[in-house]
Amino acid sequence: MLEFKEYWEKLSSVEKLKFVLKIIFGLIAFLFAVFNWQTVELHLVFGKVNLPLTILIILCFAIGFFLSSLFDYRRFKKKNNEIEKLQREIEKLKAKDIEESN
Repeated sequence: MLEFKEYWEKLSSVEKLKFVLKIIFGLIAFLFAVFNWQTVELHLVFGKVNLPLTILIILCFAIGFFLSSLFDYRRFKKKNNEIEKLQREIEKLKAKDIEESN
């Protein structure tokens, strides 16, 4: 408990507010999961599946998170490659400038 007290005292007012809001939203999400635990029938292309609504929501959220991360990775990889290319060009121009000044 002493470690948490030290941690809490080191936080700024904004960080404390964020921490409290995270706890509140976590409790709301937990209550949502508890109140929506009824089973639903999901019709797939090849059949039907019965599963709790909360699990279905979490599964959809996870799939969406995975897909968005995948597309972001491709975009950031492309940008990183472009940055590396431009950095190499800068180095070449610096080396050429040094040669011309000598």
